[in-house]
Amino acid sequence: MSFRFNFSINDDDDGSTATPLAMAQTATAQTTHDDNHVKYPHAPACEIVPLTMPSVSSVVVDAIYYKQQRLWKRQVDDVQFQLAQQDSMDGGSESAMARAIARDNNASDVIKGVYEGGLKMWECSIDLLNYIVDHLDELSVNLGGARVLELGCGTALPSLHILKTTPGACVTMQDYNRDVLELVTLPNVLCNTILDPSSGGVLGDKAHVDGDTESCEIDIDYRRTQVLFGDDTDKIIGARDNPQLTSDEAAEADKKLVGGSDISTRCEFIAGDWGEIEREMRRNGRQHTFDFIITSETIYDTSSYKQLHDLLVCVLAKPNPDNSNGTCSCPAVLVAA
Repeated sequence: MSFRFNFSINDDDDGSTATPLAMAQTATAQTTHDDNHVKYPHAPACEIVPLTMPSVSSVVVDAIYYKQQRLWKRQVDDVQFQLAQQDSMDGGSESAMARAIARDNNASDVIKGVYEGGLKMWECSIDLLNYIVDHLDELSVNLGGARVLELGCGTALPSLHILKTTPGACVTMQDYNRDVLELVTLPNVLCNTILDPSSGGVLGDKAHVDGDTESCEIDIDYRRTQVLFGDDTDKIIGARDNPQLTSDEAAEADKKLVGGSDISTRCEFIAGDWGEIEREMRRNGRQHTFDFIITSETIYDTSSYKQLHDLLVCVLAKPNPDNSNGTCSCPAVLVAA
C-alpha cells in the first residue's frame, strides 16, 4: 500500500504533486512526543518536493570520480545562471538563495535559518561516499530493497551512488532548503539517471575535458523534443517559425521523461527543519521506517544536536532477525563530520 505525507503543495508549484513513495508504510497507531525542541526563528515548513525536470533548456554538470566510478554534479555557476534568469523575470526580486551565492560564489557561506550550505560539495560527503563503497560489507545492512535516508543531503552524492548501484533501494533525501532540493539535489538525481550523459549522451550534449576536470552541458530540450516527436523531430521543429517548445509541450515532455523511469517511485525529497520532520513522521506513523541513515557535514551547530538525535531515534528501523539463515539485519546510521 502506498503512502504519502498529508502535506499541501504550494499554489506556485504549477499543479505538480508529490509521487507517493512505495517504500513508505502506513500505520494506524499515532504517538505523541515532546514538542520542546530547538527551532530556527524562520524554520521552513516540512514539505514533500515533487520530482520534476529543471525549468531550463540545459544543465551543466561536473564529473566527480571516486573508486573508479563517476557521478555527475550540477555546477554552482549553472545554478547561479538560472537564479539570475529567474530574478530577471521576477522583476529583480532576488531570492535568498541568490543572495547566498552572491555572498560567496563557492556557496559555502552558511546563513543561519536561511541557507545551510547545500549547494556546495563538502569534503565529508566524499569521505562518506568512499566509506560506503569500501566498508558497506562490514555493516549488517543489505541495501537491496533497503529504505535509505540522507539528512542534510545537499548535492546528495552518497544517495546518488546508492541509487545508481543498488536498483532495489529507495532513497529519501532531506535538506533544510527547498531551493537546494529543486536547484541541486533533484537535477543531480536526474543527471545521474534519466538524463545521464554517461550512456553515450545525445546529440546536443557538450562534453568538455580540461586536464583533470570533466564537465558536460546536458541538453534537456533535445531530450524533450525526442520524447515528443521521435524520428520526426527535425521535420516538425524545422517547419516552425519558432523552434522552441511551447510551455505545454515542455510540460508534457517532462512528464513523459520522468514517468518513463522508475526513479520517481524510488526517490522522495523532503524540505524542512529536523524538528518539524520528526513531528510529521510521528503524525503519519512513519517511525522506524529507515534501514540506513546517512549524513555529512551537518553537526557544525551544537544547538541542532537534540533535533538530530530525536529524529534518528524516531525513524531508524529496528533490527530484523532473519530466521532463514540465523542472521540479523541491523539498521545503521553513518555520520561524517
